[in-house]
Amino acid sequence: MTSFLQEDFLDLPSADFVASVLPISHFQLDLETGVFSFDRNFGPMLGRPATARMTMDDFFAIALPYERKIIELKLLTIKQGYSSTLNISIQLLDSAGIMQLLEWSSVVDSAARTENCAGIRLRGIFRHVSDSNSGQRDLVQSERWFMEVLEESPHALYRIDIKKNRFDYVSKGFANALGMTREEILATPYTEFLKFHPDDADQLIKVRDEIYKNQNGGRFTMYMEFRFLLKTGKYVWLNDTFTIVPGPDGQLAYQVGFGSVIEERKQLEEQLRQSNELLEERVKQRTIELHQANETLTRLMGQRQELEKKLLEISERERRFMGRELHDGLCQQIVGVMCMFEAVRTRLARKKVAEESELTMMRDFLQDSVMQIRTLSRGLCPLALDPHSVGAALSTLAVQTSVLYKIECRFSGSVNVSVADADAALHLYRITQEAIQNGIRHGSAQKIAIDLTADDENISITIENDGRPLGVVADELSTRAVSEAGSGLGLKLIDYRVGLLRGTWKIENQPQNAGVRLTIHAPIYGGSYNEATVA
Repeated sequence: MTSFLQEDFLDLPSADFVASVLPISHFQLDLETGVFSFDRNFGPMLGRPATARMTMDDFFAIALPYERKIIELKLLTIKQGYSSTLNISIQLLDSAGIMQLLEWSSVVDSAARTENCAGIRLRGIFRHVSDSNSGQRDLVQSERWFMEVLEESPHALYRIDIKKNRFDYVSKGFANALGMTREEILATPYTEFLKFHPDDADQLIKVRDEIYKNQNGGRFTMYMEFRFLLKTGKYVWLNDTFTIVPGPDGQLAYQVGFGSVIEERKQLEEQLRQSNELLEERVKQRTIELHQANETLTRLMGQRQELEKKLLEISERERRFMGRELHDGLCQQIVGVMCMFEAVRTRLARKKVAEESELTMMRDFLQDSVMQIRTLSRGLCPLALDPHSVGAALSTLAVQTSVLYKIECRFSGSVNVSVADADAALHLYRITQEAIQNGIRHGSAQKIAIDLTADDENISITIENDGRPLGVVADELSTRAVSEAGSGLGLKLIDYRVGLLRGTWKIENQPQNAGVRLTIHAPIYGGSYNEATVA
């Protein structure tokens, strides 16, 4: 059972005769002690005995549970100084256990407020709301709720009477945003109140012109952002969404606005702008550096290509020199020795000397050496290659390989395949020659097959051998194949020559590791062969 404190009742205001005859009860609420003080009308409104005092726990014991949470939250805002009024409808149990609707209207007693929010006291009334005027009750409650929202909103809400050149309403949030009191704002003419940053003048002129242009009897809404000069002399960024409301005569009557402080957002935008400018400057500088690096890289690549070209020229020149020296020098000397051997053998044969047969064998060895040297010299120094007879050159290379290395080397394909020029033909010849030598030298191959195919656009050469398989299969193109198949100079030369042909190549083990296969694909007329013209 709820306990009521029976003490002295509140005295009714001397002029409040209405409260003596209507269901209205005056009260005080001490927020420090949590005790209500009532006049004699509060208890009878609920069919209970007159009650002078009641604790908040006792009061909420006859209220709905969720209403206690709402009221406690509102009281908290008052204690923290964010609000000074409390207007709410509340349902309380009467003596018969029926919920009665009361309207609670109160305001902070400023005379009782002390430092640190101690001694805060609310003064107000409870009014019993009957069913007969429930519509009016709802309207009043709605208006009070709306005004409370306006007052408690942190945003700036205002209305300007344009004809009077005055504010006729400013919210607490509006005054707080500008660091002014309501009284100061309401007392200042609107045209004197406006204190904008000079840099925003053009924008304000456009807004003014837009207002006059739209002065056609209808309302319209605009948005703007500007800097406002505070009393401290500091500018603060504000935004404002306002509506111009015409009067009955169609003339501009009111300006109703809603705004807020956007200083933090503007600072972030400025930081973002500066960051973007810095980023753009860095990107610009980086672009210049990359452009310079690209130019340097292009120059170095050109120098490298020129060096590779000269190395290739030197290599080819040395090949031809060695071929000529073998053919014209060593080979001729051996032929001379053979002639001397033959003369000695003939004289000894007439005398029937037993060593004549051995000299015959030595002569045969010398003849074989001469043939090998001539074959080797032709490989080192082939005749000028005809771009229309690549197949014939490769067929001859196969025969020479068989004779020189005493292995089986065969050629298949057309002997009349054409390429762009003699340089391209020489590249294909040297690539095939290098592949053959790699198979013999590194794979101990005994059988080598050269296959040449071509169509209107591309030429393909496949060199297969039965030598030892590669330790690492390389199935990528260009220089990756070099790194995967080995790092020998021969493969690098193959890669370089294929690159000059604008082609691709692949080296791989044959199925079941039966040997190694090298395949070259190149466009017949697509390469810039003059980049590596050899002497």
